[in-house]
Formats: sequence, structure tokens, C-alpha cells
Amino acid sequence: MIIISASDNNFVPGLFTLVYSAWLHNRTAKLFIISVGIESDNISLLLNFCRKHHIPCEIIRAPDGFARGLPTTEQWTSAAYARFLIPDFLQNESKAIYLDADAVVVSSLDDLWSMDLGDNLVAGVLDGFMDQGELDSFELTADEYINSGVLVMNLDVWRRENIADKMFQEARRSKKITFPDQTVLNSVARGRVLLLGREWNFCSGRYVSYERKIPKIIHFSGHGKPWALKNAPFARIYNSYRILSGSSVPAAYIDQKRIAVRKMVVGLVGLRKKYWRVALASMYYKFLFMDPHIRKLRKQVKAAHSA
Repeated sequence: MIIISASDNNFVPGLFTLVYSAWLHNRTAKLFIISVGIESDNISLLLNFCRKHHIPCEIIRAPDGFARGLPTTEQWTSAAYARFLIPDFLQNESKAIYLDADAVVVSSLDDLWSMDLGDNLVAGVLDGFMDQGELDSFELTADEYINSGVLVMNLDVWRRENIADKMFQEARRSKKITFPDQTVLNSVARGRVLLLGREWNFCSGRYVSYERKIPKIIHFSGHGKPWALKNAPFARIYNSYRILSGSSVPAAYIDQKRIAVRKMVVGLVGLRKKYWRVALASMYYKFLFMDPHIRKLRKQVKAAHSA
């Protein structure tokens, strides 16, 4: 199994937990990290962390200036385009599972790895929250537009059809995009995407809106990063892996709990549906997912470290 991610220096805190969680649940996997300007000290810390746990992980440095001239935003930096380079970096591989650096793996990925992609370019999960204007500008629909944070990539087809070149060309033509690499990927791959269940790319901040499903990969997309915000949705899961892995990543430093609790209490007392939906969804995931998963995780980590 090949698992690969890409990161700049901003997402380094998430990389430790991603690598550890992916390895813990997929012990035969080989991991790769594409570095887009990660500082050398952080690379050393990450490699030492992997050696400590005997995690097979290789750092690939993205070429300088590979994303020059491509549209970026404060949230979507040039690191987002690094996934287009994966077929070139992994010349001897026919398939790869790509995961964003702000994801945590909470299950085996065997079902993703064994799936037959056929002639499709990627498999992914519907985003479901895209701006209609951006969809219309690329003649895309919400029921075909996937989130690029979790992908199963058909590397053989990408190389054979020069898909990466087509992605970069489309990105350079499209200057005004909210989600540059993601929309470009959907545009070029249109009609050649296998859709996966929501559990494979469970965006933490949207849990109230989703159909209730036990996640297999939690994606901390958006601004609620659990290494910064103490009470981010599903931060308990991230922190359990962070602590049990023994990484040097510090705990979150922003605490909005008092304000959030006060609003929740007022909303529940006032019988506002919005707050009751949040409360019921939170209880569901606490008791049916987070609590049992953390108990099982502790036993699994103990067994892995004693092996």
C-alpha cells in the first residue's frame, strides 16, 4: 500500500498525526511526504519520529517554482498543487492513496487500496458544499464534484495521458477560483471519477450536516485545525493520536470553549433547532464513535509498542 501526502510548513503539526495514524492502522503501508518548503528542522523532527516508530516514510522535495504562476490563496498555497506531481514522483507505482496533511486515519485503508479504478483517474468523496457560481463557471454539478483531500489515484493512467500537464494548464487559465487545485482536478477528471462513501473523507466541521456515519478518515478541513483550536470538532481524536504517538507537537493554544458552551446552553434552553441538531450529532459521535475508538486505540497502541 502506498500512502502519500503533501505539506508546506504550516501543516507540519498535522503531518505527525497523519503519518502515525496511517501507519498504525495500515502496518504494511509505505508512506511518502512531498515537502513544499518544509523547514529542514521540521523535516529532521519528522524523520526522527518515523525512525522511532519504525515507520517507513520517505520525504520527497518538490521542485522549486513548480507552481509559479498558479492561483493561490492564504488557505490554498502552492502545496495544494503538489498532488498533481505524484505520478512523476512515484514512477514505479500504479496506484496511490493521497491524504491531506490535516487528515487522521482511524481505520484500515485496505478497501481503498484494493478497489479497481478501471480507466478512471481518481476515486473520491463528494464535497457537497461548493459555491454554485464556481461550479457553473466550470460546468460542473454538485453531485459530481469531489473533495481533493482524500483521493485514490490511478497513476498509470495519469502518466499515459499526461494528466498532470492538463491540470497545470487548466490551473494557469483559471485565475479566479476559490479552491484552485480542487476545482481544476474536478474539471479535468470529469466523468472519470469513482465516488466513495462519506466515511472515507469525513470533514470534521460539517459533521452536523452529514448523514450519520462512523468515519474511516477524519479530515480537519477549513479553519478549525485541532493543533490550534482546543475545542475543534473531533479534536479529541486528533489529540489521542498526538499524545499516544509521543510526538513533540504541542497542544492547541486557542480556547473558545466558554463562549461555545454559553451559546449552546442558551440555544438549547430556547429550543432552537440549530443547537439541538448540534447537541444530538455531538452525542451520537461521542458515544458511538469517539469514546469507543479512543478506548480501542489505547489498547492498539500498547500492543504495537510492545510488539
